[in-house]
Amino acid sequence: MRILFTVEFYEPKKGGAEEVVRQLSERLVTRGHAVTVATTRVPERTEKTIHGVAIEDFALSGNSVKGIRGAEEEKRRYQQLLIEGDFDVIVNYAAQIWCTDLAFLVLARIAAKKVFVPCGYSRLHHSQYKDYYEAIIQYLAEYDAIVYMSSEYQDYKFGEIHGFHNKAVIIPNGAGDEFLAPSLGFKKRYGITTSRMVLTVANHYFAKGHLFVIGAFRKMKRDNTTLVIIGERPSGRSWYSCDMFCTLFARYNPRIISLHDVPREWVVSAYQEADLFLFGSHLECAPLVMYESFAAHTPFITTDVGNVKDHAAVLTIIKTPQDMARAASELLDSDEKRVRQANTAYELWATHHTWERIALQYEELFKTLVYAKE
Repeated sequence: MRILFTVEFYEPKKGGAEEVVRQLSERLVTRGHAVTVATTRVPERTEKTIHGVAIEDFALSGNSVKGIRGAEEEKRRYQQLLIEGDFDVIVNYAAQIWCTDLAFLVLARIAAKKVFVPCGYSRLHHSQYKDYYEAIIQYLAEYDAIVYMSSEYQDYKFGEIHGFHNKAVIIPNGAGDEFLAPSLGFKKRYGITTSRMVLTVANHYFAKGHLFVIGAFRKMKRDNTTLVIIGERPSGRSWYSCDMFCTLFARYNPRIISLHDVPREWVVSAYQEADLFLFGSHLECAPLVMYESFAAHTPFITTDVGNVKDHAAVLTIIKTPQDMARAASELLDSDEKRVRQANTAYELWATHHTWERIALQYEELFKTLVYAKE
């Protein structure tokens, strides 16, 4: 099959959506499919093909509510790719981004089978997006399938309310087998000498909850524990970023380390060597870091965000920094509890949330759509 994914950012940019589309695209290529990714042009990307995945990039940004920035000719070029690209399947990954919003306008002219992955509708209840979500109902009718990561989250329920049950497909998020390799010695490389290490991995947006986690860590008052924060600074829009605050906390507390530009293999090693993952985010759909923690045998303590309740049996859900501090200290003080929670989460990942399994689910969906009898 000829498959096109559209996503706001892609390699070498790092983030949740980027990782999902990369994992799916590269695995589908190894299974013999021709995969193209349409995405935002970034100066760091110098290749037109990455690990067998063709890249079509565009000098566009924003969304239809805030305004799509870029030349009209570039917008037309993108829409022509959708209409004239001779794809069997087109997957629009995430709402509220330029590549999906421009696709909405030409859905009726696209001959390919069309799949939409909403990724949570994060602005569903935001007053600025009221008209957007009223209009989206007519666009959903044009898709052949709508993929949700959970049947308990608001994007799925929105589709149910508006009569799209027959298009709904549940395919969860996951993590890769990179976490099965031996750790590389993250603590030694980054000079961490405490006996315990807790971790959070997320880019530096206020919504990702770094300051929540720092607040919890400070309440723990544990001299034997270091908090490691791994994440990238947003490009532009510094007013959305907590990076300056994280840097200041790290400067004045030797047991807080904030790291940028960490190679992926060392991020994986950090997961493997961490005693706990602390997640303070308040804006998620199906957080990849949760499944990555499961795969790394690292207990996960989190705010009630996105679909974490789907996995309440294998993680710890908290409400306040005080709750997080208490829960973290309890697990750090009990090897038995920590290992038990880590093992049950790992088994869940190994059974249901490997990328290999998830890529096969997407492939089966695409085959069903493309080869279905008319």
